[in-house]
Amino acid sequence: MKRFVLKSWMPLALLASPITMLAQQNKIVKSITVKGKVQFRDPRTKEQKIWLMKESLVGKPTAVDSCLLKEDNSFTFTLKQDHQGVYSIDALHWDHATFWSDADVKVSMRGYDTARYKVKVPHYNYVEGSYDNNFVNMSVLNSELNYRRMIDEYNMQYYAKKSTDSAFNHYLETRTVYNPLSKDFETRQEILIRSYQDRPVAIYAIRGMAGTEAGEKYDRALSMLDVLIGKYPWLTEAKDLKKNIIFNMEQAQKLKAGKPMPSISYPTPGGQLANLEKYKGKYLLVDFWASWCGPCRQAIPKVKELYETYKEKGFAVVSISIDTDEKAWRKAMKDENMPWEQMLSSNKDETMKTFQFSGIPTLYLVDPEGNIINKYTGFTDEAHEKIENAIKNKEKAPKAVRSASMSSF
Repeated sequence: MKRFVLKSWMPLALLASPITMLAQQNKIVKSITVKGKVQFRDPRTKEQKIWLMKESLVGKPTAVDSCLLKEDNSFTFTLKQDHQGVYSIDALHWDHATFWSDADVKVSMRGYDTARYKVKVPHYNYVEGSYDNNFVNMSVLNSELNYRRMIDEYNMQYYAKKSTDSAFNHYLETRTVYNPLSKDFETRQEILIRSYQDRPVAIYAIRGMAGTEAGEKYDRALSMLDVLIGKYPWLTEAKDLKKNIIFNMEQAQKLKAGKPMPSISYPTPGGQLANLEKYKGKYLLVDFWASWCGPCRQAIPKVKELYETYKEKGFAVVSISIDTDEKAWRKAMKDENMPWEQMLSSNKDETMKTFQFSGIPTLYLVDPEGNIINKYTGFTDEAHEKIENAIKNKEKAPKAVRSASMSSF
């Protein structure tokens, strides 16, 4: 019987492979090739365009290159850069893929949505690339699965309430969920972050870790950024992100209950600039929304109920859209027929930064003195009840945290 001997050099060679790989990835990469293919073209236009975008992680992405699809639906970019970072591919303004630019990448994308009813729900695209790029792949998948599950659960609850099936409604209201939606996402993301926390690509996840409240998560995010800044001096995005996280916390403190509502000046449908000063003396609900936002549109009938019930009792509503397509905004206003003042943000990103929201609808309830009573993310039944009670009971913003340092509207 033959005996097989594992020679000592074999495991050493196997162990050296990932170490060598990681050492190579610490080097600054100045140029890579980005290749891809799109399955479906956009039949509405002759120009089939692809954009290569640089993600700043603190604001809007910037287009660094573009090209037209070739006859075989393929595209190629040669990316020149100072150092590796987070980039994305925008295919026909319908499909997207995100990657880390420390090695050549390759991706197959769906492109145009061929479904009869088109909704720009994220379509997951796996990008072939480096070891670090897999962190982006898994993070994107985690986020998109979380988003889809959130929509599924929201729709299930929404239509269940319209249903006459009392047993199903009772089940939804009383069921015990083994792993709630937010916890499921956080658990998966935590494992990813712990696996890559000392790699430069971890910056892709840190941007969503800190929040705007001092505490363990906030401190951890800044600590991780300090490690990346020290270990990778070329990673300028880490320095910018740290500044942005600190700014967001400081700005969020200015929007606490009891603080004055920030001043604004946005155009109305007629083109005139409007602000909120005229609403002094009334309870004001400021609703940030957009034409493409399903939950925003579903909330409008409920806001109308509040408005019709309390408009003669000192209650007003102002809707501020973050649409970038003015025609879509005007069409949505016509379709929804909202009987209160409408405004259009002149800069979506600045508005979201000023009022510290990433999802819509986001609503602020302001008391007659111009101070914030509360902020609501999503127009839930609980939000509806709290707004109604505040008006009925003539609540005022908490006095303990008011500050005269910020001008109110």
